[in-house]
Amino acid sequence: MGHNTCSEETGFLLTRQPVFDRSLEPWGSAMRFALPGNEGHLFCDETSANMLLEAYLPQREDSTSRILIGFPEEALLQDIPRLLWPEGVVLEVDESAGFRPGIVQAVAELKKVGFGIAISDFRNRPGCGGLNALAEIMGIDCADGAESDHGNLEERIQAAHGLGAKALVRGLTSWTPMLQARMANADFFQGFFFTSMHLKPSSRLITATQVSRLRLLECLSQPDADFKALARVVEADAALTYRLLLFLNSASFGLARKVTSIEQAIVLAGWRPLKKWLEIALLTDLSPSPRHQELCHYAAQRSIFLRCIAKTAGLEQLAPSLALLGLLSFIEPILEMPPEQALVNIPVSEAIRMALCGQKSPLSPWLGLAYAMENAQWELAARVGASVKLALSDLSKCYLESLTEADALFRLLPAPKTKASNPDA
Repeated sequence: MGHNTCSEETGFLLTRQPVFDRSLEPWGSAMRFALPGNEGHLFCDETSANMLLEAYLPQREDSTSRILIGFPEEALLQDIPRLLWPEGVVLEVDESAGFRPGIVQAVAELKKVGFGIAISDFRNRPGCGGLNALAEIMGIDCADGAESDHGNLEERIQAAHGLGAKALVRGLTSWTPMLQARMANADFFQGFFFTSMHLKPSSRLITATQVSRLRLLECLSQPDADFKALARVVEADAALTYRLLLFLNSASFGLARKVTSIEQAIVLAGWRPLKKWLEIALLTDLSPSPRHQELCHYAAQRSIFLRCIAKTAGLEQLAPSLALLGLLSFIEPILEMPPEQALVNIPVSEAIRMALCGQKSPLSPWLGLAYAMENAQWELAARVGASVKLALSDLSKCYLESLTEADALFRLLPAPKTKASNPDA
């Protein structure tokens, strides 16, 4: 395939990862589009580029959140980023693009109209000073943090600061590398490092409200759930009932008549959409801080992805368990205690409990598949997917659906207002 290959013809891959600041509060999200095999030019014309960007940019209510988007050289030279409104958008450009004629001028023009500029794979290369001078953020891969021909992580961060830019370390998949990057004075941290914190048992106790929310989540995951009994449980919770009725009576849900009870809502709206909203509401109720709400968003997206791939693989019977596994997969950072401690009084299946606690479980490969898609480990994702007869294109479709569905659900929730304390390793 050549540079004129369009995404509609070949399919495409996408990752979206959270970015946190030094206080570990949400700063924004980082997106990167790619074609399988890294062949071709994804944004081959304005029409295809506009379709991709309109469909898959984060649709969140938080107006302060930034979006970091990687663009290839060809797209920059064709002025494709101008399809976007520049406010809150940071364009990511590979440092090596600075060697190509026309790139520095194109990026400078984009900066003039209000886009933020970030450099990826920052190595402070000689000859790239013109491009680097335009950037406010320098991206450094975590894999380059060890001693290498290009210097260590701390030296790269110091070089970024020396150029008057912030340093963003990406590729962080566990807690310890994030702490090392933080000690090296990095400013931003990209990746799913909260997935693996390995916290020690805490003296903090899980509250009665949190226990009830987790138990309700487990009940909702049962394929033979007694909907009327669950409705009575929800109605016994005044705060949850109020939020649910507010949601159902909103214009976004589109019911023709006002809802006055949960049982009536099930009849009018159907159990499936209510169940999805309840799962998200229960999850976000565990902790209202901005950081934890951000983690809840990615947990919900992971849950939707796992449910989708189970159904696509023809394994409907696994879908409820995998959906619950995804919802609870950030339980450690949300409750700030080890999953073993958080799940003591929660009647989840042993397979889910073992997978969440990092033990070998029949469900562990599915969680690993979600990790691979989130971290752009396409070859690993393809191998795991093949074991259940799913192609990478099937996985990508489910991942894209999970992004848009999670965004839609979270737009219906109020923005968090309180701050979280920093968890200790």
